[in-house]
Amino acid sequence: MLLFVSVSFAGYGAVLYAKYRIAPAVLPLVLFTGTILILFFGGVLNVLTETTYVLFGGGLLAFCRAVYLFFRDRSLFSGMLSPGVVFFAAGSIFFILMLQDEIFLHYDNFSHWGLIVKELFQSGSLPGESSIITYTTYPPGSALFAYYIVSFTGFSESMALIAQAILITGALTPLFLFCSWKQPVHAASALFIPAVLLLVNSSSIFSLLVDPLLGYIAAAAVITAFYYRNDWKMMGILLFPMLSALVLIKDSGKIFLAFTVIWVIGLLIRYLWKYGGGWKETIQASLWSIGWTILFPLVFNLLWSRYIAEAYETSEYEDSKFAITEETLTDIDKSPEFIDQLLPMVVNAGLDFSSPLVQGMVLADIAALLTVIIVKATAKRMPLALLYTALTANVFYVIYIALLYLMYLYLMPQVEAEYLAGFDRYQSSVVIFSTGIIMVFTIRALMEHAGRSLRSWSTAAAAVLAGVLVFVPYTGEIQAFFHQENSEAAPRKAASSLLTELRQEEPISPNTRITVINDLGDSDRGFLRHLMRYERMSASTFIHTQCSTEKHQEQLTKDIGRSGYLMVIQITSGMQECLEADNSIEVDEPGLYRIEDGTITSTIQTEDG
Repeated sequence: MLLFVSVSFAGYGAVLYAKYRIAPAVLPLVLFTGTILILFFGGVLNVLTETTYVLFGGGLLAFCRAVYLFFRDRSLFSGMLSPGVVFFAAGSIFFILMLQDEIFLHYDNFSHWGLIVKELFQSGSLPGESSIITYTTYPPGSALFAYYIVSFTGFSESMALIAQAILITGALTPLFLFCSWKQPVHAASALFIPAVLLLVNSSSIFSLLVDPLLGYIAAAAVITAFYYRNDWKMMGILLFPMLSALVLIKDSGKIFLAFTVIWVIGLLIRYLWKYGGGWKETIQASLWSIGWTILFPLVFNLLWSRYIAEAYETSEYEDSKFAITEETLTDIDKSPEFIDQLLPMVVNAGLDFSSPLVQGMVLADIAALLTVIIVKATAKRMPLALLYTALTANVFYVIYIALLYLMYLYLMPQVEAEYLAGFDRYQSSVVIFSTGIIMVFTIRALMEHAGRSLRSWSTAAAAVLAGVLVFVPYTGEIQAFFHQENSEAAPRKAASSLLTELRQEEPISPNTRITVINDLGDSDRGFLRHLMRYERMSASTFIHTQCSTEKHQEQLTKDIGRSGYLMVIQITSGMQECLEADNSIEVDEPGLYRIEDGTITSTIQTEDG
């Protein structure tokens, strides 16, 4: 079915290209983000399933129409087969093969990002009051795209990962907007850009985390805006789904929306300065830029806020962990000592030259600076677009790090802010964004500088060297990109296997209460709790990872008293002592046990045991 979904998307893309001659490298992202917006509307109107099938069917009809158009005009095919489209097709196939047997291991897949995709698939609607989702204010944008894919392929963790990877590939495709087959070496050098950006947060490809996705889409939006800098109508239409999707993917997407709007305003000033025009033209260009890039994305943000207020009786924006309210801005619940230490901590993390993220940005800046010098020295002109882009990207990076400082100061609990929880993940978004646009404009400047055959080869070599230069710091991330490793997820296989065996042997339902013991002697930070919520799609599982205090003992006894089954993943003598008062048999090894009236009565024999 994935093939038919691909055909449906291809149908829409081919018809749009045939009718409007939109740059082919932009089409995948426009279609994917447009799909997110349409599905979101369907979800708000409570017709998500119907919207899904109408979209799919419309794409198949569009494909039939495209076949007719392309046979009538064979030049359409060659025009659409740009370097970007080839990259998208090859990248999608690569990720399908790479991720086809992968499963979720990352904590956040179980706490929210994988959970919501499974919830959407099972319910066929946006989450509501009866949902198992706990992070109710998190926007559903990327999850809706994964839902669309798995609606036709059937739900599996590998297919959800593939869906997100295809969305990422679509977001990377506009990086090739300035490439053409006339300069094949330059186009090939552009492959270093997605290679670098994918390695910025290398292990994220095995999760549904959206922080890198924000950077990919924002960089694509900036590049698309520049490409259409003299066609404001087309620019606005193409940016509309991208920027609206940003605010529907994560709240921090609004930061990248602001960055893109600032970029668009700069392009507007350049356009009016360079081409002049009357007041009517000025107003028209301004309205297109403001309406499509600011107004409509904020409308989608408002729709999501209204949906939360109506769908959840007890959940509002103010309930969000990082909600910006009068209380959070006026009451800094942090110690004076921590406040004094926070700014140096954030600055040191943001400028940590031992980090490949910072090294990569610095080397991208160096490559851009060298390109400016080369072009100025040999062509006697200044590559202003590259110069302004590099300066802007670095300013955006500084602003983003400053905003992270404010987040840790005002919004994040001190117990998490003390170790800058999530800093690398948050930082990866802006590094992807800034490094990506710097690299694209560096290669573009070298492509424009190519003239005579000797200069063409020299600039092509320079483009390749620039890509290699920025890629070097990330070579240590290659292993993590191709091989999923997560030591914290070690209990996943055992817990899932025991749950499968229990379902085979006993007539349990999602509401059947189960106590799970994985005796680590310490907390697992909620990993098993979120895992079992994801596996069972209910909150009927009680997790115990230690029994070292009287309070632990009391809670364990209480949970066994209200459970029908006990699942033991790992147990020590200390935990056995805690269970002595609650069992009529010895619980001394991993396995499944029946509980009757608060007493562990028997072992459940499975086919394997």
